[in-house]
Amino acid sequence: MAKLLLATDPGPPRTRGLLRAFLEAAGHDVHEVSDGVAALAEVDARAPELLIVDTALPTLDGVQVLARLRLQAPARKLPIVVLSTLPAPLAKRLVTGLGAAVYLRKPFAFQALREAVDEALGPPAATPAEPPAAARPPTENGAGPHPTRLASRSRSRRRGAARRPAG
Repeated sequence: MAKLLLATDPGPPRTRGLLRAFLEAAGHDVHEVSDGVAALAEVDARAPELLIVDTALPTLDGVQVLARLRLQAPARKLPIVVLSTLPAPLAKRLVTGLGAAVYLRKPFAFQALREAVDEALGPPAATPAEPPAAARPPTENGAGPHPTRLASRSRSRRRGAARRPAG
């Protein structure tokens, strides 16, 4: 599916491992870092399709990472999910104002994380629809509309209308 960068606090390794395992089980390719400086470096090096960043990172917190990424041209459009223990109304306003796609308050259920990732990544690329019948080429047996014939009829109608005497 998508190439993700998971930047979470270096807290309990078991928690980080569970997050990574859950995202990988959902089909994502996950790379993990545990501080803000490493997150910025990995965004440049790996060009992920989505960044999941915790506000409680050492060196640079998640809000600082988000603000710096929005100043870099290549990373301006990178979708970012922010994980935080900060009070929801204030933190959500702050991070969405900086361009985060989704704010997720900790603790959260894995299903909420899945929904946040899906929302941030957007809908999957649609497969091209079958062209309308008029745009399809005629079949071997001649059935189906023939674009040249339709165009020539409309031209002849216009010519005929111009030749009629007025009155």
